[in-house]
Amino acid sequence: MQPWKERDLEEFRSFLAGSGPVLVATHVDPDGDALGSQGAIVLWLRRRGISAEAYLEAPLPRRFSYLPHVSDLKVYARTDAAPFPPSDEGVPRFSRAIFVDAASFDRVGRIAELLADGAAVVNIDHHVTNTRFGKLNFVNPEASSSAEVVYDLLRSLGEEIDADVAVSLYTGYLTDTGGFRFRNTSAKVFRDVSELIARGVSPADVAEYALDTLTLPHLRLLRLALGTLRLHAEGLVATLTVTQAMLREADAAYEDAEGLVGYARAIEGVEVGILFRETTEGAIRVSLRSRRNVDVSRIAARFGGGGHARAAGATLAPPLAQAEANVLSAVEEALRELRRDSAAGEGYGT
Repeated sequence: MQPWKERDLEEFRSFLAGSGPVLVATHVDPDGDALGSQGAIVLWLRRRGISAEAYLEAPLPRRFSYLPHVSDLKVYARTDAAPFPPSDEGVPRFSRAIFVDAASFDRVGRIAELLADGAAVVNIDHHVTNTRFGKLNFVNPEASSSAEVVYDLLRSLGEEIDADVAVSLYTGYLTDTGGFRFRNTSAKVFRDVSELIARGVSPADVAEYALDTLTLPHLRLLRLALGTLRLHAEGLVATLTVTQAMLREADAAYEDAEGLVGYARAIEGVEVGILFRETTEGAIRVSLRSRRNVDVSRIAARFGGGGHARAAGATLAPPLAQAEANVLSAVEEALRELRRDSAAGEGYGT
């Protein structure tokens, strides 16, 4: 039940006993697991009387506005209207921080600028590609979500949680298991969420916001993205593309492209779905989803990214056409390897 060494728990208790506020942050372009895990940690720390500040690099995705900690979320972001302040003017410096759901330190983006020199960092995550960048690392690749890692950690410390923390954790479980449909949904997941429900979570309410509510810009963007749908590798790979021009036409925000990759992967016969997104900075953000055979975390790692065997991502340099060609080549190579393994008797489709 307890995956952590007692020595690690003692070091974490010492970390909590330190002075100064704790920065709690997550990766850029946060999803439900990232935000739910962040919220659970922030709320739990404050219940213990520890000053904690939650930061994001961009405004909160609208569908997660129900999360209990968002009323005082701080955004440290560069925009034309509000550029980053100079490093020596008005920028807080934290001597200790907890990062959740970030597979590597670079995934926290510009939030890293908020750390003081020599800051103590706790890394809580579930990605198999995690680089163990923290002074303390609570990383469990077998967990369904970072929320599961957070919950296991709190239980290992003998902590009780309230309804607000439970809602935050439940959001992480719900979203990273695809509404309890993905292969990371285990018997333990259902035991955990039953405990969270008993603490006051309404599954219907959370699902309505986190999964079932679509914005009109998202639907307009979906219509445009489906026009880019292409099949490759004899129908085993499907790709979608979202450009900045499409975002403008749909009057959509970057967050409105979230979840579109699922349409590519859901096509009958498709093994790998890929979404290519142009960022405002011109980079190409690639999301990869695999049905059951291809380990897309290995593909993402080739391009400096990471993730899970069935869900991963990376950011590539432009131009878009070259990024698409490079990623497709890597995916097709992985499919050829699977065919060779199958021919050698190691099995395909297991």
